[in-house]
Amino acid sequence: METREISWRSPYGAFAPLDGVPWAHLLHGGDKSADARWSIIVAFPTRKVVVREGVLYLDGALEEGSAFDELQELVINNRVTTKGVSLPFQSGLVGFVGYEMAPYFEPSLSLPASPFDLPDVAFGRYEAAALFDRVDKKSFVTGADARACDRLQEALGGGDAADDFSDADWAFTSNATRDIHMDAVAVTIEEIRNGRLFQANLAHQITGVSKEPSSGLGLFRRIAEKSDAEHGALLQFEEGAIISNSPERFFRITPHKQGRRISAEPIKGTRPRDEDSETDASLAQELLEDPKDRAENIMIADLMRNDLSRICEDGSINVDTLCEIMSLTRVHHLVSRISGQLKPDIGLQEIFAALFPSGSITGAPKVEAMKVIAEREKIGRGPYCGAIGYIDDSGAADFSVAIRTSVLANKGVQTQLTFPVGGGITLRSDPAAEYQETLVKARGVLAGLGADWDGRS
Repeated sequence: METREISWRSPYGAFAPLDGVPWAHLLHGGDKSADARWSIIVAFPTRKVVVREGVLYLDGALEEGSAFDELQELVINNRVTTKGVSLPFQSGLVGFVGYEMAPYFEPSLSLPASPFDLPDVAFGRYEAAALFDRVDKKSFVTGADARACDRLQEALGGGDAADDFSDADWAFTSNATRDIHMDAVAVTIEEIRNGRLFQANLAHQITGVSKEPSSGLGLFRRIAEKSDAEHGALLQFEEGAIISNSPERFFRITPHKQGRRISAEPIKGTRPRDEDSETDASLAQELLEDPKDRAENIMIADLMRNDLSRICEDGSINVDTLCEIMSLTRVHHLVSRISGQLKPDIGLQEIFAALFPSGSITGAPKVEAMKVIAEREKIGRGPYCGAIGYIDDSGAADFSVAIRTSVLANKGVQTQLTFPVGGGITLRSDPAAEYQETLVKARGVLAGLGADWDGRS
């Protein structure tokens, strides 16, 4: 394993020459969060695992078997950490799992197809990575292969990238008007009242169209700067780009001498931030004390605890935090953290089968909630509400829940950006308030576009 320190440059500047290059990705935590201090750049994968409409492709060729077993085979699991340097990722897999993979784990589900050209699963095997510690202002190139390190280092830019993203004129529409979304919420509340389920997460998809082409990096940077989140990602493919500014961790695996610890951090409950400090503090306290939001969060925390119990050692599940305030640039959230000790024989297939998709973006019971979502939304979700992240050769892994996530497609002389926004529906939900919450969650993307939209078109 090779690790070399290189001269400091911003992650945006380093990634600039790779803007638009398929399979070059940037994982970048919130600009204002010391807890998400690392940015990771990968490019030039040596292997590619892709799933389209249930068909597995390995390096472009048809392959039999499970995508997750194939991914497991591509993790070396023999990395020796470089002495004196503790890096979150050095070599391994980076990619995403789309929401439409849920029926792969639960055959009783029948979901609408993804509306996007992107695959349902796409992971690259990367022999090198560039890492940027934004707190200590240090940069590294590291990896399992010296030639891969050389190639990646040569591809990086220096200094900082100019913020040359121009505010284009955007026209916005949603696949569901205010009245349609409110009706869907009202019907779901009635189904909860009748005992079909306890909670469901309903979304609608906002699409912006511009007559100018847009840079994926430029747009990602604007969104990240305007709306802080700890699990940002820019994933680039031939069919388009995924721009995620997720505040929510799906799961993290941490290897240690006794085995592997896994933790999940579901988010449920939202309030907008306010420029006035007293009003802002009042909104946070209101969220903390709101019985609807607390019940929603506790319900999903319990669902996650049950999911983790399927793959963890008996008696090892722990609720580390429950209904804790997370304050980001534009919103307050309630977050809980649940952890457990993974059983020794558990692999990626079993982990995703137990946890995917996150209960925080489905509801409870999970399978019934997904059926309700399909009935109400009537459209696939694609990368939205799936998982984005990495699996390191050390056995470590970190995945976000792909919320606050957009799909960017340059279609000739036009740019199309689609970003779903949603919220959890319970018996105590108010349809008008639920619709307004979706607009609050859209503000970060809209601010990055230099646009405003009130949901009326």
